[in-house]
Formats: sequence, structure tokens, C-alpha cells
Amino acid sequence: MKKKLIKILSLVLAVATLTACAGATADGGKNKGSNGGATKTYSEHAQELAKEYVNRHITAEDEINEEIIEALIEEIKIKYPFEEGVKEIKLAEGDNVFIGEGKGWYKQLFVDQGIKVTIVEGAENYEEELMARGDLDFANRMLYPFLLNKEKGADLVAVWATNRPAPGIVNVIVRSDSGYEKFEDLKGKTIATSASSCPYVVTEELIIREQWEPGKDVNIINTQEYVNALLAGEVDAIIYHPTTPVNPILLSGECKAIENAPEDGVYVGGGGLRVIFTTNEFATKYPNVTKAYTKIQEAIQAWEFVDTDAAAGIYESVSRVPKENAIYWWNAGKETRFAWTDGKESLQEATESFYDWLIEYDQAFDGGADLEHCFAEGYFD
Repeated sequence: MKKKLIKILSLVLAVATLTACAGATADGGKNKGSNGGATKTYSEHAQELAKEYVNRHITAEDEINEEIIEALIEEIKIKYPFEEGVKEIKLAEGDNVFIGEGKGWYKQLFVDQGIKVTIVEGAENYEEELMARGDLDFANRMLYPFLLNKEKGADLVAVWATNRPAPGIVNVIVRSDSGYEKFEDLKGKTIATSASSCPYVVTEELIIREQWEPGKDVNIINTQEYVNALLAGEVDAIIYHPTTPVNPILLSGECKAIENAPEDGVYVGGGGLRVIFTTNEFATKYPNVTKAYTKIQEAIQAWEFVDTDAAAGIYESVSRVPKENAIYWWNAGKETRFAWTDGKESLQEATESFYDWLIEYDQAFDGGADLEHCFAEGYFD
């Protein structure tokens, strides 16, 4: 009797399994994927877009939502089966990274396949040293600090790059009651910026445009207390990205932007793009892990402009940066959150043009960077 009951139960389970599979096939071929350990089916539309996006870059015009991203993760797993030997990946902290972690997308892509994800805090400006000793695998920075690391001889390589920035990614900011309306009004005044940095590039471009002589026609000082210096009247203007430490004074109305990076300048021409980089060794040994990471980052950055309030809320919960400040910066740098699509040759040309300018005008560069191996083979085809 017991054996007969076991047989009946086995038959019922088998029929139930076949029915479930048949139902999924009849329902437009929905596949099952893991989402934080749970089984989930995706709509046919989400699957179609996921299959498309895994084979091309996601643009600002593309449809993206949480379901599409989760379906995309399943397609990434199929297209890029992970190499053996990677038990953990270490990511430099950042808004995209915190959002990917908060949404469970890193878990679905990496952790559920046995790869631990560690977020490394305080990595900015120390990427070279951290990567050299194995304490960091991926960083997302602007081209300037990446080239500065290459100038020092760091064995780093970019595996993903963004579009060129819009001029508003760097602002000339003055107090709203200052009376200054355009950059020319700052002749004979004092401007704070950051030496050996992206804002310095724009500062130099604007000074060259006006044919001013530093120390005579304008005073330039280097300080990290730029916001306080401006509000206290110690400087007449600051030139910086409108990032979350800076844009509160713009949102409050205390200050205003009177100029942006020159539209025809070297910074907007490519110098201000962002790159995801790692070591040459990691990119060569683990291309599938690397491509999987860059693809999910690309999807996260696109989603930030679709469900912006939710994305900024996740970032705020971790960083304590108010949502409105994060969103302001995202919008200012929107172009640098979508992938470069003009091909590796034009990316190389833009980088070389920027580097030539840096050698001429920025004392931090003397031509020591290995530009031939800036961009990893097989990642920009």
C-alpha cells in the first residue's frame, strides 16, 4: 500500500511539472530567472529587449525598467559564463554601485553564482595602489584621473567608456548677489579650482580663450574648501563639477552658474568622458566577468533616468546625500552615464587629442602614459 501511494504521488508531481513547463511555453516562451533567490518569469517583451540589449549598448532612448534589467541579467549569465578562479569582485563605491547592491541586481548576477561582491569605500584617488595589491577590481572615474594613473605607469586598462559630456558638466559659479554675469566679468578677480583635475582643464580652457595671463589678469588658487571660500567672499568664483558637495548652493539660490565648459573645447570634445577600468591582468584573465559587470552598470545608469526618484532614494539611504542633489548631478552629467558608441578608433583619437592638450597645458603630464594600451582589446568592438 505504501509503495502504491508513493507511485501515485510521484505521478502527480511529474504531471504537475510537465503542466507547469507546458504552461510557460504556451505563455509566449517565458523563461525563469533568479531574483534574489526567488524563481521569476519575465514577459515576452522584457525577454526580447534583454536579448537585444545584451548584444548592444543601452542608449538614452531605450526602454528600461526593473523587469527588463532582471531579464537582462539572465541573458548576461548565458552570454558570459564566468571564468573559474573569481570568488570575489571588489567595486569602488559610487551611486551606481550602491543602487545595484540595493536593488539586489549584483546578487542575482554574481552572488547567486558564487562570486562575492564587496564595495570598497574611500577608493577615489587611490585606485592604482588598491588594484596593485588586489584590494580593488573595478573603478568608474573620469578620463583625467585614469590618464593621470597611466602617467604614473599604472598597469590599468579601460574596459568601458561613456559619451562625451555636455558643457554643463563643469560650471563657473559665483554668488548670486555678486553682479557677475559672464566669465569675462572675472578679469582681475580670484577663482578657486582644483589643480590637476577636470575642473582645472576647463579653467585653463577659459583663460586661454580670453587670452588672460594668470597672476596678472586673473588669480587662480587651489583649495578643497572651495564652497566655503566662495560663500565667505574669499574668492569671486569657483570652477567645479556641480556634484553633490557643490550643487546645494545652486539649488538654494545662493549662487549661480554663469559659464560652462567651452562647447568647442577639448574637455567637451572627449576629455570629460568616464571610463570603467581595471588591471590588464584582470581584463585579460576574466573577460566574461568584466563584460558582465560593465553591462549591468550600463543598465543601472540607464534606469536612473527612468525611475529617478527610486534610484536616488536608494543612494540617499546609503550615502545620506539628499535625492535632489544626486538627481541634479545626474542630469548635469547625463551624457557621461551612457556608453560610447562611435567605435574604438574615434575613442582613441579623442583620448590622444586630450592627452596632447594635457602635456602642453597641465604640469602633471609630461608624456609618460602608455596611450597605445589605454583601452582593452575585445571590449570596444
